[in-house]
Amino acid sequence: MRSIISKAGLGLICLLAAPATVSAAEGTYLCAFTDVYECTEVAGCKRVSLDFANLAPVLKLDFDKDRITSDDIGSEPRGVDLKNVLQKGDIILLHGLGDNDESPRSWSAAISTKTGKIRGGITTGDATLSLTGDCVDGF
Repeated sequence: MRSIISKAGLGLICLLAAPATVSAAEGTYLCAFTDVYECTEVAGCKRVSLDFANLAPVLKLDFDKDRITSDDIGSEPRGVDLKNVLQKGDIILLHGLGDNDESPRSWSAAISTKTGKIRGGITTGDATLSLTGDCVDGF
């Protein structure tokens, strides 16, 4: 189970996103996850570490360059193109699909431009990761 979630944890930084509908978000956001929960059918939800979920602690979302890049000290930055972004009022919505046949998955996130809060999820056939954190813009 852990290896499936670990592979899913790479979702926000190692996925190829689906084709875009609208992209109105601008600027660059630096986002850090503060809480991660793994949810499974039998066990329910439990808090897990970023290491357990194989998530980089900080992501750089550059909407001008349509790119997400990890910022993990001691590791080479990893990134993917942002292709499915929609801004509705003060909420930026993101969505992508995994291209890994071994562990197909989807991910989504919402960022409030008013509060800087990010809420997201990564879903596989076996489990879901629920993510919360904070973002700052202007980087």
